[in-house]
Amino acid sequence: MKFSGDYLEHVVSRLAAIGSHPLGFRVAGTPQERATVDFVAGEMRSLGLEHVTREPVPVDGWRLEEAFVELDDGTRVEGASFGGVPDTGARGVRGELVRVGRGGRRQLDRLDVAGKIALVEWQVARLWPYHVGLELGLRGAKAIVLYAPEGGPFYQSPGALGTFDGIWHAEAPPCVTIRREDAPKLAGRVRVVLRAPCRPSTGWNVVGELPGSGRGAPQVVAGHHDGWFRAAFDDATGVAVTLELARAFTEAGIRPCRTIVFVSHTAEEYGIAESAYDWCYGAWYQVVAEHREWTTTVPFYLNVEGSGSRGDVFTLDAPPELRRWISRHCRAAERDGLLPHGWKLDRPNTWTEVWPFLAAGIPGINVSTFTRDFNRTDYHTQFDTLETVDFDYLAKLTELCARLLLDEPALDFGARARELRRHDVDLPDVEPGDERRRFTAIGRGLHGIDAVDAPQYPHEQSLADAERLERALAEPENAASHLARVGLNWLCADLSHEAFRLERARRGSRARRACWGAMGDPDVGPDLWRELASLRGEPGAREPGPWLEASLRRHLDRARGETTRRLERMQQAAAGRVFPLQRARDLPGESPR
Repeated sequence: MKFSGDYLEHVVSRLAAIGSHPLGFRVAGTPQERATVDFVAGEMRSLGLEHVTREPVPVDGWRLEEAFVELDDGTRVEGASFGGVPDTGARGVRGELVRVGRGGRRQLDRLDVAGKIALVEWQVARLWPYHVGLELGLRGAKAIVLYAPEGGPFYQSPGALGTFDGIWHAEAPPCVTIRREDAPKLAGRVRVVLRAPCRPSTGWNVVGELPGSGRGAPQVVAGHHDGWFRAAFDDATGVAVTLELARAFTEAGIRPCRTIVFVSHTAEEYGIAESAYDWCYGAWYQVVAEHREWTTTVPFYLNVEGSGSRGDVFTLDAPPELRRWISRHCRAAERDGLLPHGWKLDRPNTWTEVWPFLAAGIPGINVSTFTRDFNRTDYHTQFDTLETVDFDYLAKLTELCARLLLDEPALDFGARARELRRHDVDLPDVEPGDERRRFTAIGRGLHGIDAVDAPQYPHEQSLADAERLERALAEPENAASHLARVGLNWLCADLSHEAFRLERARRGSRARRACWGAMGDPDVGPDLWRELASLRGEPGAREPGPWLEASLRRHLDRARGETTRRLERMQQAAAGRVFPLQRARDLPGESPR
């Protein structure tokens, strides 16, 4: 088989040319996504795939049309925004600009933001714009203008204009992002305009098949076609790899043993408004609503994220069961010159679509050439363009992906058993012929997330919370520092109690619109806002006393009980119990519960 850098570049070029805004944007549920889907489906058919289908996904379609800040003299500063943020309408919002720094409650307590427009600096990664937006909205701010200053967590390239999924609260006002170089120009009264209508709509996962010679469940490979700005690297390259695999296989007359399903996903970047889990939405919907049968049968899922960036290492995020098999293929690929910049294994995370597939019970990996430097500089900016991609390198990576898809993965349960022993969970021997069922049990029972969406075993957050509560009780002089690390309570320093309650209420498996987050059953921990305010001696807070110790002991009992419950459930999953797969609910267009 031959893999074509020219065809990969053709696909990326076509996708990068589609946009609702002069700088790009092809977002789920918009006319631009429809154009993208038409192209991908047409390519699948022309390449000879069968049963090419557009599978509908209910989304909140958010379409960026225009964003800017206008000064009194008519000068306009170009902007962007975050997916799902409410718009201002064409007339915009006028008001006095007030600089609020990082926008935590201690900064805001010194300012009057009611009826004004807040200029916010995104200084640290963990205090996200949606946190600040919620606090500002509750204090009556009319709009937000946001930028990442030098040294901030994102958008650090000179002239970078950034975006993200919004994760926005209904109580927060409209928000426009600007370049940091433009921030000093803003003063006095300004007008903020964000034209970005958001309404229930339909996105589409595109699916095509290459029939196999035998029976049995298919292998699945996917990238995502939605994107911010031109999104050439993230993730037009993933769609290009998916289509190039189909092209190379059909041109070479490959008849795989198993059918291979080629997928282009919607709503990876953003898909549902007013949710703490608004990304990876299209992949989640596919496995819980459209193809539930995959969760117990598909032997391997390959997710292709941004790949082929010049000179960057190839990273494969794999669960323990697949690391040995993946390493064998990578060593062979390295000998054959397919990995000129090296390779490394990493742990699957919730920022890519492999996570909902794994948590549903499907063996899978994510591949990419993302780097930490890219994440801080050009990630989700207008600099994600065609020029960043080395298509010869991408063709080499596509050949490695082909080798993975044409092989039958071997599941190494010994690697998982070694991990579980560190948590006092025993993995009984897996009988021959029962490997796939046992992986489904492990996927659904052992893939958890912590209070801020990082992958962990389900009990780890609860256990850590219990240990920190114990330390707070044992070391009263350091109690505040220990309690601030329990669950979401690090936010108490920056959010008012009302804002903290709203943020905490929409996290966890029972929250409205939890979608894939419910799969990880996150323990968001107790609400310790009052306890922390007391210990910190904040104005109006209750004095420390016996009530505080009694409260912490109640929370400690709850955390210990939750840890025990989760460990028992993990042991059941390790022993082979397959827990039920969640159902899709609280979707766009449905009435709230």
